[in-house]
Amino acid sequence: MKKILLVILTSILFASNTVVLKKKQKESNTSVINEEIILRKWIINKINSVLPNYLQAEPKENMVNFSLQYDTRIKKATSHLNLRLIFPSIEGKYQKSTATKTKTFKIKLIPMLLVHKRKPCPTFKASLTFQNEALLRNFTFNESFYYYTVFTEYKEVTTLTFNRFINIDNLTYKISKTYRSTDKTNMFYYTGIYYYTDFFKFVRIYGYEMGGERKKDPFIYWHKLFFTYRKILFNRRYIFLDVTPYLYYSKEYGYHPKFFISTSLNVKF
Repeated sequence: MKKILLVILTSILFASNTVVLKKKQKESNTSVINEEIILRKWIINKINSVLPNYLQAEPKENMVNFSLQYDTRIKKATSHLNLRLIFPSIEGKYQKSTATKTKTFKIKLIPMLLVHKRKPCPTFKASLTFQNEALLRNFTFNESFYYYTVFTEYKEVTTLTFNRFINIDNLTYKISKTYRSTDKTNMFYYTGIYYYTDFFKFVRIYGYEMGGERKKDPFIYWHKLFFTYRKILFNRRYIFLDVTPYLYYSKEYGYHPKFFISTSLNVKF
């Protein structure tokens, strides 16, 4: 009996991650249209954790995200642990391709169980993504909506991402806005431009960000110029070390430039 259960469990874990519910293709002289609806059984894909979140056009959900950080600006060590149990999800995709560009629409509904306000909370994530891939540059719009059922709260995150910005490889420009139902009169926003090296065991990122929130004046409350070196440890892409020296310029310090450095040990998959 134990052997039978082990075989069943192994087949579930290592079988194909997706079940195609609908797939259709149309071709013409100028374009190809693909329509697809899939059931994604497991979200434990080989997510490239080396790539920082702010370089990802479409936010990814990880099962485990742990970080141990020290920042000279805060002057204390902090730790963060985020655990998620992600259930099978439904994804729909519509894609139209021509000789010069590809337009893709994606819709996802992902149920998950996570810890919110120190309590287990069934949560639903819905996302809409539009991506326009051209020969010289890529544009992605993503709208993600999280509903926390236990607390009847929600969070909305909107991002616009331009890859190969001004026709330079590995140059990304991003605008992001976050709104929470718990603070309906406020909104957090930032914009940034990033240049990064190709990565395998490490990645170097040069970036500039500025942002603020609706409740604080002026509109651009802080600026940050930084360099990040991210190094994989033990040849495991889900364990890495970050070192980030940065120049911080904000109203908090009377708009006098301050130099800080942050380091963190991360486990993410």
